[in-house]
Amino acid sequence: MAERGRPSGYSETMCREVINLMAEGLSLTAAMADLGFHRQTAYDWQDAHPEFSDAVKVGQAKRQLFLERRLLKADAGPVVTSSIFALKNTGTGDWRDRQEVEHSGEMTVSTKEQRDAAVAAATRANG
Repeated sequence: MAERGRPSGYSETMCREVINLMAEGLSLTAAMADLGFHRQTAYDWQDAHPEFSDAVKVGQAKRQLFLERRLLKADAGPVVTSSIFALKNTGTGDWRDRQEVEHSGEMTVSTKEQRDAAVAAATRANG
């Protein structure tokens, strides 16, 4: 039985095209728009085509390279600000202000009232 629905428009040439567009500084969303597709289509293609998923990763690295080179060449002003903003939001983590910490132990959450009661009990016990 034939597949139903709209054709995806995917071809292997999309890999090279998305890499080239992202290497010019475009985000994945903007690159897909330039190619005439929605961002969700990129996610669908990444799931269905491992080579496209790899191409997006290469494109993201090339986009970061483009932005870093632009930042290094800039004197000051809006180019510096926009480059730093874009780099912080690329998702690679290299430029993020926020750091994530994984906690592997047990954690107990208590209310202020519970903490106050525990302090009062400890105070009474210590005389």
